[in-house]
Amino acid sequence: MASLAGMCMLAATSTLAVDPPAHPDETARQQHDNPLLVDALLAEATPRSMVLAATSLFSMGPDAQAIQQRKYDLLKQAAQRAPDDAWVQWFAALHADPAEGESKASLMLQQLEPDNGAVWLFPLSAATRANDDAGITDALARIGTSPRFDDRFIAFTLEWLDFFRAHPGFLGGTDKNGAAHSAPALDMAIGRAAALAMPNLADALRACRSVEQPLTVKRREACLAAGRLIANESNTFMAQALGIAMLRSAGADDVAELTRSHAYLARMSVGIFDGLHEDPQALARYQSDLLKTGSEVQAVRNALTRAGTPPVPPADWKPDAYPQLENGDKAHVG
Repeated sequence: MASLAGMCMLAATSTLAVDPPAHPDETARQQHDNPLLVDALLAEATPRSMVLAATSLFSMGPDAQAIQQRKYDLLKQAAQRAPDDAWVQWFAALHADPAEGESKASLMLQQLEPDNGAVWLFPLSAATRANDDAGITDALARIGTSPRFDDRFIAFTLEWLDFFRAHPGFLGGTDKNGAAHSAPALDMAIGRAAALAMPNLADALRACRSVEQPLTVKRREACLAAGRLIANESNTFMAQALGIAMLRSAGADDVAELTRSHAYLARMSVGIFDGLHEDPQALARYQSDLLKTGSEVQAVRNALTRAGTPPVPPADWKPDAYPQLENGDKAHVG
């Protein structure tokens, strides 16, 4: 089973994909099934199913431009039909045409969820594209003053989980001998989310680096505040790692201990995920925790507690080689 925790933890450097197909025909089967999956989603005719369908359209081949336009059109229709659904608006903003500048969906999100720091990633990216340094700093400051950070990765995973549970025909596959098997719905949901739901986190990290010139005091303060919120309040390991990387770039004094705690929890989560296939009750409890908390971080903590494993590193625990988003030196302050 692909680890949701591991996928989130590593996605910003190299996305950890779902387990590779064990049979050569599996990739062909998935490619064959995708148009059928899109049709099934469009038949449901809800704004959320339209979002899932749109994000499943891959702009490749000679019709890439037409496919991309269809994707934009579906997302705009979904956003128009559900103006008060932040989930729908999030993905309309995430996959908006960059030519729009700051999209209507992004502006709507700022009205619906001004307290969600992740919402301000969209104006940050728009400011980055416009080379607007003041706008970048302002967006980072808005992130830093927010009480929470929800990048919708878990919500997107759970939406796919509901779909695959309702359409088990899309879970069929083959093992290495060509025998039929059924992939767990959570595996499929994680794979879809990892491929389609990642926000542009690189702009936030780049904004806090001091490669050519020192960070201004205002930018450094914004980076520290934003990084600390993301590191402490995110509901995914991937976003936590981003926050820690931002703190490292901005020269936070406590980044070593934050990195250690994050590495420990991510490392311990591997054992939790490895056992889910063999223990249906453990899998059910984990999925229940995801639904209740909306956080993979908290779901992992709960699973560790049930297993009698402390969710914080013992005093003598040391991380081994651990992937990090950013290995640069502390930022210089101008």
